Amino acid sequence: MDTTGRGVLDAPQVRGMTIFYAAMLLLLAILIPASPAFAEPCSKPAARSKIAETLKLASEQRPVNVTFRTHADGVKLSIGLKSKYPDDMTIILQNDFEQLNIKDDRFEVLLRLMGNRERLTVPFNAIKSFWDKSELKCSDS
Repeated sequence: MDTTGRGVLDAPQVRGMTIFYAAMLLLLAILIPASPAFAEPCSKPAARSKIAETLKLASEQRPVNVTFRTHADGVKLSIGLKSKYPDDMTIILQNDFEQLNIKDDRFEVLLRLMGNRERLTVPFNAIKSFWDKSELKCSDS
């Protein structure tokens, strides 16, 4: 029996490469939906509607992350926060928030940041990205 050709002896290497490529495809399948390039723009009315509905579910069991432009029209936050975050700010609505009010065009919330209470008003048109749990729902970047 001649063992110099491609045969059974190559099987473990081929199997290893197949597993590697399957793992890479799985990784891509996980990362692509979370990529900003594949997320719906936050500026679309449908995305704003989803944001408003999902904000109502923010709690200890369901964290919601919001990145917004701090200099956008209608954004209200303290001078200290504006100076610390001159362009963008990301907040996580999970544990340290109260008085979440959702309006047609914005949301208002009272946050506890490093022992201080901060009232924020964020218009939906100022939102750059919005995550529900670990899933990117929309992104304008």
